[in-house]
Amino acid sequence: MLLNQIVKTTSQTDYLLSTPNDFDEDISKEEFISRFNDSNDYLICAYVDGIIVGNSALKFLKHAKDKHRAQVGIAIMKEYWGLGIGSIMFDEIIDIAKNTSGIEQIELDGGVIAENKRAIFLYTKKDFVKTGTIPHELKLNDGTYLDGFLMTLFLKD
Repeated sequence: MLLNQIVKTTSQTDYLLSTPNDFDEDISKEEFISRFNDSNDYLICAYVDGIIVGNSALKFLKHAKDKHRAQVGIAIMKEYWGLGIGSIMFDEIIDIAKNTSGIEQIELDGGVIAENKRAIFLYTKKDFVKTGTIPHELKLNDGTYLDGFLMTLFLKD
């Protein structure tokens, strides 16, 4: 189930915004998925042997002045890192955005933690560029702060 994958993934790294405690155990799969069914946004999942091992969401901004933008997030279970799953999901997400009328840029939803070299490598490989820094983007339970980078893929020259 998707929600189980998300909860597991959030427990495997400090680089994601959410923690396992951010998810209500009583939420049903249908309720979780309906959040996407009730919008024009996309949620794609990566499966290995019938098990969801990763997901990526593409959210389109809705206001008159920002509807040329979309935001993307990605999460993959740790045991599947480095296998190219993120790259394949990003190819699909970028293709969806390119084929959506009016979308000129894709931004990382919440940025990427500056220490997360694996993710930065993926985003750079997909032509995202650093467009800013977020000091103290995340604060861990031990009080440690992690800085983040804003990254954007410009689809229109």
